Amino acid sequence: MKKLLVVFLISSITFPAMSQTKSAAGKKSNYGKNIIAFNPVHLIASDFVGVGFSYERLVNDYLGLKVPVMLAINNNYFNVGLEAKLYPTKNNGPVKYAIAPTIMAGIGENSYENYVYVNGNYVRQDIIEPASHFGFLLNQTLNVTITKQFFIGLDGGIGINYYDEKADNNNANTNLSFLAQLHVGMGYRF
Repeated sequence: MKKLLVVFLISSITFPAMSQTKSAAGKKSNYGKNIIAFNPVHLIASDFVGVGFSYERLVNDYLGLKVPVMLAINNNYFNVGLEAKLYPTKNNGPVKYAIAPTIMAGIGENSYENYVYVNGNYVRQDIIEPASHFGFLLNQTLNVTITKQFFIGLDGGIGINYYDEKADNNNANTNLSFLAQLHVGMGYRF
C-alpha cells in the first residue's frame, strides 16, 4: 500500500510538469499573415527622397509577396515595386531576415537648377524634365518585432535599371544604370 501511495504521489507531481513542458514547447506564436508598413525615410539612388507604404502577404513560412509604394517629397515622383521575399529562417519570430528579388518602376518629374553665363552674369534656370525607370533589385531586409504585432525594419538593395529616362547631355539615357534603395520603416502585422 505504501508503494502504491508513493507511486501515486510521484505521478501526480511529475505528470503536470511534463504536461506544461509539452504544451509550452508545442505552442507556436501566431504573428499573422498580413503586414502593413510605413516608411518615413525612403531613398532611391536617382536623387529621390520620399515616404513609403507597403503591404505584404505571407504565403507560407518561407515566402512573402510585398508591394511597396514610394511618393517622393523632393520631386513629383511615384515609385512602385513587387517583391518576392524569401525568409531562410522562417518569417515567425522576433527577428526576421529576408532576401527579396524586386521589380521596380517609377514615373514622374526630375527638377534641378542650372546656371548659365549670360552677358557677364550667371543666370539660374529651373529645369523640370520627365523621369521614369524600370529595373531589378536584390533587397536585404531585417525586421525586429517590438511587440507581437509591431515591428521596425530596415531594407536596402542594389540592382540595375533596364530603362532609365533621365536628361543627360544627349537628353536621353536609356542605357543600363545603377539602381539602389534604402528605407527605414515600421509596421503592423495581423
